[in-house]
Amino acid sequence: MEVILLQDIKGLGRKNEIKKVSDGYARNFLIPKGLVKAADTKNREEKSKIDKEQEKELEQKKEIAKQLEAESFHFSLNAGKDGQIFGSVSKRDIEESLRHRNIAFVSVDLPKPIKGTGEHTVDVNLGEGIHAKVNVSITTE
Repeated sequence: MEVILLQDIKGLGRKNEIKKVSDGYARNFLIPKGLVKAADTKNREEKSKIDKEQEKELEQKKEIAKQLEAESFHFSLNAGKDGQIFGSVSKRDIEESLRHRNIAFVSVDLPKPIKGTGEHTVDVNLGEGIHAKVNVSITTE
């Protein structure tokens, strides 16, 4: 029996994939638990619509990644008389800046806060394997 997975199932497949499983496994376990639905004509049409929507979202994320790589994020920090910076730019600061630009949920890969002035490159994960290298510019006030 062919089924459409409604969620990721370890050892079987990922969400929205069509898999062939034994009839008993599908009828007695997968379908009653709400993990799959039968891959009939109606459900296949729904799956194709979902696939098109996901492809559109993926293209939008790729476009956002290109835009982010072309832009630069500027942060200004206080500094003392000798040029010593007070504070740092953290992962949270960059995520907040992205939210102000109406960019959907992202994850910033920044192992430790940036404490120096100048240009820095930060990896931003937009999901589904799409990453953007964002330029972060830090100056003193």
